[in-house]
Amino acid sequence: MPIYEYACPTCDKTFEAFILRRSDEGEVACPGCSSRSVSRVMSRPAALRGGGGGDTGSAGPSCGPVG
Repeated sequence: MPIYEYACPTCDKTFEAFILRRSDEGEVACPGCSSRSVSRVMSRPAALRGGGGGDTGSAGPSCGPVG
């Protein structure tokens, strides 16, 4: 399920909404003032977890035996 970020020019609130189908996007309303004149905004990318700095040599969690 894609999560999109929207901005409401009426009350200056930014919020997120789950959109299953593109046709559902017309039904998005601001949770603050119920206005439907909202616009989708570019979301910031999620920050990487951990200290960064390249390969630390530690493997992530395993999802089962390999091979």
